[in-house]
Amino acid sequence: MKLNLPERLMTNSPFRAFLQKNVEGPKLRSMASKKRYPVCLELGCGNGRGVRIIKGLFGAEKVTATDIDPSQLERARKRLKSYGNQVEFRLESATNLSCEQVGEYDAVFAFGVIHHTEDWRRSLREINRVLKPGGEYFFDELLKGFLQSAPVKAATRHPEGGMFTAEEFAGYLLQNGFKLAGRWQLDGIWLLGSAIKEG
Repeated sequence: MKLNLPERLMTNSPFRAFLQKNVEGPKLRSMASKKRYPVCLELGCGNGRGVRIIKGLFGAEKVTATDIDPSQLERARKRLKSYGNQVEFRLESATNLSCEQVGEYDAVFAFGVIHHTEDWRRSLREINRVLKPGGEYFFDELLKGFLQSAPVKAATRHPEGGMFTAEEFAGYLLQNGFKLAGRWQLDGIWLLGSAIKEG
C-alpha cells in the first residue's frame, strides 16, 4: 500500500537516509554469503537510496527498482539518472511481481517494505519465485509489536496483512525454500537478515 504523509516524510528524511547508509546497508552486507550480486531487484525503492547501497556494497551491475508509488519512482529516476541503463524502474507491487522468468535475480532487497504489503506471505513467495537457486533475500523490517504500539498506530496506517513477529517471518522463510544466513533483531521492533534460496 502507498505511504501516508507522515510515512512518506520519514522515508524521505535525512534520518532515514543515515540509518539506511550507516546501519542497515553495512549490517546486511556483513550477513552476505557472496562478494558480488550482479543482477538485483529492490522492492519498494522509494527515492532511490537503496539502489546506491545495492550497487556500492553488493557489487550489483544491474538493478531492477520497483515501487507502487509513481511519485517515489520519479524521485528515484532523478536521483539515479547517472546510472543510465544499469537501473530499470517498474511500477509494481511486491505481492505481484511482473517478472515472468523464474530465477532471474542473484539477490532481492527490501528495505522496510514487506510490512507495508497487504499479504506478507505472498510477497515472500514472490521473492522465492524470482530468485535464482542460491540467490539471497536481504530483509529489513519493522515488527508487529512496534507497528501495533499506540504512537505508531496514530501516525501511520500499516495493513494487518503486513504484520508479523520475527518468529513468524523466519519460520515462514524456512518452510518455503529458504535457509537463514544471518539474523539481527531489536526485540519486538526491528528485524534484519539474509535468507538463501535452496535448490
